[in-house]
Amino acid sequence: MPASNFPVSRKASFDDSLMPPCQIACPLHMEIGEYVDLIAQGRVMEALQVIRSGNPFPAICAYVCTHPCEDTCRRGQVDHPIAIRALKRFAIEFGGDRMIQEEARTTYSEKVAVVGSGPAGLAAAYYLRKLGYPVTIFEAHSALGGMLRVGIPQYRLPREVLDIEVQRLTQMGVEIRTNTRVVSLDLLFELGYKAVFITVGAHQGLRLGIEGEESPGVVDGATFLREVNLGFQPSVGTSVAAVGGGNVAIDAARTALRLGAKEVKILYRRTRAEMPADPAEIEQALEEGVEICFLVAPIKITRENKRLRVTCIRFELGETDASGRPRPVPIQGSEFDMEFDTLITAIGQAPRIPEDFHLRIGKGSTIQVDPVTLLTNRPGVFAGGDAVTGPATVTQALAAGRQAAQRIDEYLRHKYPLPQKEKPPIAKDLLPKTIEVIRKAHRLEPERLAPQERVQGFRPIELIYDWQSAVDEARRCLRCGMGAEILFQDRCATCLNCLRVCPYHVPYLDENGTIQIPADQCQACGICVAECPAQAIVLRKPRDRRYIDEELHHVFSTAKQSGFRPLIVSFACQYGLFGTGTLSGLWKEAQASISIVPVLCVATVEPEHILRAFEMGAEGVFVAGCGEQCAREDTHFWVRQRVEKVRRALGQMGLEPERIQAFNVRVKEEDPVQRLHQFTEQIGQLYLAAVLAQEVKM
Repeated sequence: MPASNFPVSRKASFDDSLMPPCQIACPLHMEIGEYVDLIAQGRVMEALQVIRSGNPFPAICAYVCTHPCEDTCRRGQVDHPIAIRALKRFAIEFGGDRMIQEEARTTYSEKVAVVGSGPAGLAAAYYLRKLGYPVTIFEAHSALGGMLRVGIPQYRLPREVLDIEVQRLTQMGVEIRTNTRVVSLDLLFELGYKAVFITVGAHQGLRLGIEGEESPGVVDGATFLREVNLGFQPSVGTSVAAVGGGNVAIDAARTALRLGAKEVKILYRRTRAEMPADPAEIEQALEEGVEICFLVAPIKITRENKRLRVTCIRFELGETDASGRPRPVPIQGSEFDMEFDTLITAIGQAPRIPEDFHLRIGKGSTIQVDPVTLLTNRPGVFAGGDAVTGPATVTQALAAGRQAAQRIDEYLRHKYPLPQKEKPPIAKDLLPKTIEVIRKAHRLEPERLAPQERVQGFRPIELIYDWQSAVDEARRCLRCGMGAEILFQDRCATCLNCLRVCPYHVPYLDENGTIQIPADQCQACGICVAECPAQAIVLRKPRDRRYIDEELHHVFSTAKQSGFRPLIVSFACQYGLFGTGTLSGLWKEAQASISIVPVLCVATVEPEHILRAFEMGAEGVFVAGCGEQCAREDTHFWVRQRVEKVRRALGQMGLEPERIQAFNVRVKEEDPVQRLHQFTEQIGQLYLAAVLAQEVKM
């Protein structure tokens, strides 16, 4: 149906506010499904643009994000979640992200000071500069980054990656003042700053509170990692223990191995199931030789013969505590001693806020702020990040910085922030009958350095996907929220055809006799769209049938200018063309008389599209699917059905049925380019025969 015949005055029945679970879980609410789908299509530069539009420092997140999006990924209900963070890194590396430069113009005169340059401070400076404010970052250390620089080991976040991201702030015009510790907020206001954002992080390690904690050889994890990251080489000896179960404890233990320790243990008073550290980091630590002693914690430290004697006690798990985890209960009489050269305490961190700031401090030494405006008890002073929440993830800090920039802008423009409406998430669980039908495809992990190579230095241990692996992994995405819906219920004839053709058993007839297609269950194969006789169904995203009409008009306008004959039109799977490369030879080998229309899936090609190509002057049409690499079910079955329908129509029109062909690439099948050449030769013969017959008549 031509685009002009589509009704435009009525409101669509579907809700565009639906968001996939991965996007809901992301603190930045990035359009994850969008850029994963673009990677699957091989459109990496476009994927990078989507990533950069939602994250000011995606290269950093590509290394250290804790990927909560993967925890909620509904692919995990089928087999394994999509490797979203690794795909983001692939897009950044292959897309040339390091060449991108940021620009900003100054449109306002009010200066803003950012105290601290952790992820929250960097994000606030980025977004404030984008809004047009003059921004200055004050950092006590010699380089920007906060805990990104001094708290995360280089094998997890290479310094050159951090440096490149920070350079973008300089390109944007952000003023950087390193080696500058702010001791007075009053002085900042006297210097002309109209607003101040405090984001000093949580760099102060918590104490164990046991005897002997001040002994030489005992160091807190934050201090230990800071010294290593600033270029010092602390002597840890041959035997090291880290106390705690979070990422800092894991990082400290793995760093000690890289500094030459031969024996490294982690002492943790709960079990592995309760460890807050990233499970992947735990597994990698074990691979490298770190030993984790569960249900154990130190209760006393003494120093003898230049070594630490650590008296520990064993625990058992009791009732659930305020953290939601089982409470560790010491077992009386279970004390035992262990000896180490160094003991690293990593049981938590807290902010250290200068008293001269005169800010109201709450539980855990954090700054108290208005939860809506982020204002402190002092006018014009905002706070966010770890200084307010306590230790959080990098993406949470980036989200806090973005929110702070918005609130500061509203403050300086004399606007009160309106409450933000949370977009409703898509239902988390897929129906069991849908899960059964979805094709299983196991997760592809990027390669990693061997454990023996890792501990030799601080090289990044995770490598980058190759093209094929990245595309294959991205194609596992279920494209939640991008499925089919009935555009206008009054056009639906309730013929139940969508119920019959859906391979995933998604459409159903409700109690009112109305067809429903739940957006949270649809797998976006497009079969019901093409098979709906009333053309009442469309794909919510990214394209509907009108896209193919537009492409056909473009193809024939171009062909008319070139004058090449005979004209052959191909409807080809865009994943096979640009992503997996299965059909890429069609582009390379296609002649001037062959025009390719990339489609989301060949299952979306309707008989009307094929017939329209013939009506517009095509001598031949072929439909090329990506074969066994297809992530959808029954696509080739429906293509064959429609091709047979078109062949019957061609016969009635007096045209040869062989003018339309369809093929689906198989692993052992001949190259698609060969098929194209054979088809081209066949159409050429038919065209020549038609020309000769016409001349005879004349």
